[in-house]
Amino acid sequence: MNEFYKFQRPEAQRIFMWHWGKEGAGAKFTMALGSALSGLEGRALHMSAAEKSDLALDLQREGSFAFTPVSIFSGDKQKLSGQISATLALLKLPRIGFDFKKALDQFQPDLALCSFQSIWDLAALPVLKRSSKPFVLFLHDAEPHPGDRYPLRAKAMEWQVNTSDALIVMSDHVAEAAHSLYRYPRERIFKIPHGRFDFIGTEYHVRIFSETRPFRLLFLGRITEYKGLPLLLEAYRALMTSPRAFTLTIAGSGDLGMARGMMENLPNIELINEWLSDEEITHYLKNADAVVLPYIEASQSGVAAAAFSAGLPVIATPIGGLKEQIEDGVTGLIAKEVSADALADSLYELATTPALYEALSNGALTHASTALDWKNIGVTLASALDHIMTLPKRQAVP
Repeated sequence: MNEFYKFQRPEAQRIFMWHWGKEGAGAKFTMALGSALSGLEGRALHMSAAEKSDLALDLQREGSFAFTPVSIFSGDKQKLSGQISATLALLKLPRIGFDFKKALDQFQPDLALCSFQSIWDLAALPVLKRSSKPFVLFLHDAEPHPGDRYPLRAKAMEWQVNTSDALIVMSDHVAEAAHSLYRYPRERIFKIPHGRFDFIGTEYHVRIFSETRPFRLLFLGRITEYKGLPLLLEAYRALMTSPRAFTLTIAGSGDLGMARGMMENLPNIELINEWLSDEEITHYLKNADAVVLPYIEASQSGVAAAAFSAGLPVIATPIGGLKEQIEDGVTGLIAKEVSADALADSLYELATTPALYEALSNGALTHASTALDWKNIGVTLASALDHIMTLPKRQAVP
């Protein structure tokens, strides 16, 4: 896998970047990535977003990006009407592909870059297969997470990976999985870190440890099977017998499943089971002492990137890319094993050791402002794209 690049580009590079998801972290990630690339000399960027998506709205507000809207479906996928609309929209894939080709023909890019995968990318694959220009894919996950798996999603991911000419990953864990699952050539896999996520009003200072109130834990983001909420609730129950007081906030949309019953008779839990705005995320980050990632499977976490930016230590299970993203004893703590007892031990250690807590808060902020700074990431990514431009087209795997 490539991690260091020094290649000279003879002229300005034209990049067509798209993300066709309707909502979620993909919009924030794509906007940050686009800003990082467009801020570099000699890069011309054109973007594409689904109509009325979070990304389209952000691009309209920003006003400094040329972008092409693509019509996918209307409605809320959390509701039956939206689910029906999304299913019927699959019949429009040829038309979406036609619009994609038209946008490419108009912009004439040197390469196409998918910043965040969605099922709608299926429409682009036939066009990309026929193109003489490289197709670069940001591979956030090598395969769907537990709880997110269904046959078409998994197959679409496989087709997209096999069509691409190079992959950008954010952890060695995903790089190795791509090589193992898809026999993807290591020399065509490039790694950059997951950049910081800043939210409105996020505080950028070292958190001060308080022993006069309960220690406030935060589980943030979409609730799904692989994120291990039941494991956290088991650990939280174990902490109730300790002399240190704790509170737990669970903020995010999703199916609680067995976790709902586990919360019964557990004190000081605040549950916000709904989609969160940036302002709401800011509120929960401001009012937490630490973010917990009790995941049972993971590639990397945008929640961790947001926590670091807010000066919050992260406590996580020793799973997948989390072991790379969180430096144990520097930006957070990695539990000894994937168990409720081990997670509770790490939480208790952080909540009862003032010097450790403030050192980790400082380490999180420092990491966010250096390695996770989008300007630095933009430079690294641009160098990778220069390298990719020197490679021959990869023979697409059937």
